[in-house]
Amino acid sequence: ASLSCSVLTFILLTLLPALSVADQAVELPPWHAVSTALGQVQLREFGPHDGPLVVCIHGMMDNDFIRDEWNPVASRLSEDGFHVLVPDFHSGPEKLRPGKASGDSMRALIADLALHLDGFVPARYRSVASPKVLVLGKSWGAKMAAEAALLPQVIAAALVVPAFSEAEASVLLQGITGEVALLMVKDDPVVPFSRAEGLRSFLKEGHTFVEAASGGHKVVPEFVEPLVAFAEHLRDRFSHDDGLEL
Repeated sequence: ASLSCSVLTFILLTLLPALSVADQAVELPPWHAVSTALGQVQLREFGPHDGPLVVCIHGMMDNDFIRDEWNPVASRLSEDGFHVLVPDFHSGPEKLRPGKASGDSMRALIADLALHLDGFVPARYRSVASPKVLVLGKSWGAKMAAEAALLPQVIAAALVVPAFSEAEASVLLQGITGEVALLMVKDDPVVPFSRAEGLRSFLKEGHTFVEAASGGHKVVPEFVEPLVAFAEHLRDRFSHDDGLEL
């Protein structure tokens, strides 16, 4: 009995430091309410306020897993100095909720968030230098990110397991003037990987394509570093070329 007790004590002493580190690792910025032109929305903010602005758009379902799916990417981007917004679209007015939001309402929201929550461009210059944004979206959120990417201030969009038809893609993707990253999973049961070639045909030459072998319809861990690299590659695009001393 004393041997078993000793073994148990050893295991607990071994695991406790690891558990403590894990608890620290999952500590997240709190949700807080933000008033926008379209109504109030809850969001998390990662990283320095004066960093280049990134907005993450979650998938369709109303549950914590989907709401939190962008957290690993947001945390990594914040480590590199990006200011990342992760809204909970289910917390907003009906016109912003998944399945109800239109391209127009999403563009209006992204423009509003950029105007009022961006700290990269000082407020005194915003009449002549609009803040620029990178938009990331997953599933339904990827469709909304593609819609948002039609805005001139959206410099690029990353589309993870995008849930839109080929007909929708032919209109949306060809209208994007900024850079696009497309990320797909080979065993995705919702968006078949076989669609990848068709989707890529609508993107301009030089787009970024990342594939993961498995993980399903998710922002899989294998996508975190490629998404950070995509953002880093764009860092100079957040600056303005009009001679302003920002």
